[in-house]
Amino acid sequence: MRKAWGLVFLLPLGSALYALWSQGPTTRWAEPVQASPSALQEVYARAHPAVLRIDGPEGGRGTGFFYAPGLVLTAYHVVAEGGPFTLVLANRSRAEARLLGFAEPLDLAVLATEAKAPALLSLETNRRLQVGEALLHIGNGRGQFIAPRFGRVTRLEVSPSAFLPQGLVETSLPLSPGDSGGPLLDAEGKVVGVAVAIGQTEEGFRSFFTPLHGRGGVLAALEGGERTYWPYLGLRGPRALTPELARELGLPPGGVLVGEVVPGGAAHRAGLRGTESGGVPDVILEVEGTPVNTFEDLLREVRKRQVGDRVRLSVRRGSEVFQVEALLGPFPGR
Repeated sequence: MRKAWGLVFLLPLGSALYALWSQGPTTRWAEPVQASPSALQEVYARAHPAVLRIDGPEGGRGTGFFYAPGLVLTAYHVVAEGGPFTLVLANRSRAEARLLGFAEPLDLAVLATEAKAPALLSLETNRRLQVGEALLHIGNGRGQFIAPRFGRVTRLEVSPSAFLPQGLVETSLPLSPGDSGGPLLDAEGKVVGVAVAIGQTEEGFRSFFTPLHGRGGVLAALEGGERTYWPYLGLRGPRALTPELARELGLPPGGVLVGEVVPGGAAHRAGLRGTESGGVPDVILEVEGTPVNTFEDLLREVRKRQVGDRVRLSVRRGSEVFQVEALLGPFPGR
């Protein structure tokens, strides 16, 4: 098992920082004979007019790009907190946009706008990427406007955390907050993915993107207005019941302390008690028979399901252990 990672979504405002564990075999990157930086510079010269900045009410939120007339692709977490959204185009003109469809589990979203696209980027949904392949990213990190970054694919099919989409592509691209939603382009100038996260790994700094391979149908569904969410129990601040915390609360160690139960969520409807009850919160011990001892354990088990699924939880309340069924839904308020 590799050492812990620090990883953060690529939003420009102080995002949560997670300590992560990466599991599974690692494919090491070896320098191949691939596109030269000058070739990717030419790709940037052709492609950058299609890229834009997405602003929310509080200012810049991330990056997006035109891939069809009136349609902008970005990362879902860039637009998850709601609009209105303003697009700042390559010529610095501004246009309004609305959220059309999204897939939260893939961190992808499509915006619709009446603005005329200065250029369009082609999506590559059929070709598999290769480790070592040269890539270009265009984004708005470090306060720079639609700037280029160059790097290579370092690993494929990476699932560094339950907090993130699974099956990401890891790269050496030096991305930063504000680059979320930006396009990853290959040597042919086609978009192979959308930037979603950065992190410090055992091998050094890495960035991550959702690949578009095999997802033509997903994008068509988003264009049609489909909206898919991660399933949630509806908890705020759940945490591991460590031996120290267990002694403080007078409970046996192990499991996940519920924290706050959000009104209207799955946990609330199932009758779980959190800090809002004024007493010692419930402790979740198992999800469908699988023990959970950290927030990430709990999240991983819940996200194996879908919105609308029912899950059986084993719960400790004081000295009593009982079973309860929860109907999973989007996070309350979304």
